[in-house]
Amino acid sequence: MPTNEEYMERWEQAAPTPVALQYTEEEIKKMQGTRLDKEHPAFTYDKEFENDDPALLAAMAEYANRVSDAEPSDQTKEELARLKEGSAEVAKEYQWLSPEEYKNEGDRIGHIMHHVVFLNKLRQAGVKCWYRPHPQPGKITLIVQRAELPAEVGCWCQQGFAPELSIMRFDEHGIPTTEKYRGWRTPLLQLILKSVISQKKAEEVFGKPPITPAFHRYNAMLQSFRNNGNRLDD
Repeated sequence: MPTNEEYMERWEQAAPTPVALQYTEEEIKKMQGTRLDKEHPAFTYDKEFENDDPALLAAMAEYANRVSDAEPSDQTKEELARLKEGSAEVAKEYQWLSPEEYKNEGDRIGHIMHHVVFLNKLRQAGVKCWYRPHPQPGKITLIVQRAELPAEVGCWCQQGFAPELSIMRFDEHGIPTTEKYRGWRTPLLQLILKSVISQKKAEEVFGKPPITPAFHRYNAMLQSFRNNGNRLDD
């Protein structure tokens, strides 16, 4: 039976022969990175901009000769107007809201309500709900719970005082971008359509929406859901 010394000798003999790696001074410096540099690159990087590139200077000069402060010609103005009109026509395909519906902000302000009052009215209507912080400033998340079901996100509300109807922002082509102010009837409508609260109970606690042009979209949305067989008054 082999002794321990014999096992160790066999193990050493079976080990691969080490290869001596030879590196040049340049290769070693390259592997060291910038650690051995006399001047750190963080303090010398701007030196590469000290000598102007002739090709770049020539390109800049050529571009400067093409730029003019003169008044654009009538032909240029007409072409610009044509392109702008074409962009506006294309943009209409992406409009689900029109600026005309939101042009009278005074009518949309209506009855101003604080988000705490809105929450208390929902609870008065029998909705089990509470607020949680929203990741975006100026917003607050409304959490609702139906019977014994798990809590869920109902919608988000504007933090602080809110107008009755939302006021939108539009870009230069009339495309809606974001809500400038979220009206409290917007989350109320979402809760009605999600059957968290009935339309009847919502109107009993919050009041019936007026029949005016500003409230047309709100009322038309409810009417459309009723026409599709949805029950909003139970």
